[in-house]
Amino acid sequence: MKRLLASFLMSSLAAGWATTAWSADNATTNDAQKSKVLVATAFRASALTRLNVRNMQGEKLGTVNDLVVDVRTGKVAYAALSVGGLLSVGNKMFAVPFGELKFDHGMDEMFFVLNLSKEKLEAAPGFDQSDWPNFADPHWSERIDKYYREARAKAEARTSTTRSVE
Repeated sequence: MKRLLASFLMSSLAAGWATTAWSADNATTNDAQKSKVLVATAFRASALTRLNVRNMQGEKLGTVNDLVVDVRTGKVAYAALSVGGLLSVGNKMFAVPFGELKFDHGMDEMFFVLNLSKEKLEAAPGFDQSDWPNFADPHWSERIDKYYREARAKAEARTSTTRSVE
């Protein structure tokens, strides 16, 4: 009986110590988590389709209207930007390669940044809301990808020239 009682007491002490140690570690972890700001890297597509798109100067270029997914890779290939118009009437659509967009956020807003001027975007190949392009057409995707690749290269060249002058 004494052995049973001693074994019970030892088990209780060990369990109490383990619980105390876990609580202390967990409190430290919780304090560390409270001091960090966590930014998600995965979102529901419906949350992204309402985000604004801004250029490097902070000007609003448009709003993400839809996302085009490459079903072979499971990755987003293009973001369909809605630009101009009033309440989606008279707006023009642009398929921007998703890799050209950089996710960013301020205190009160999540948005994408596209390194392109408003004028350069408006000169890009676009389409009408009621007449979407054929995304299976390789000539279409090559033309779109080339336009944004060249626009990015020119913007980066201007940025590096500006930095070297400073």
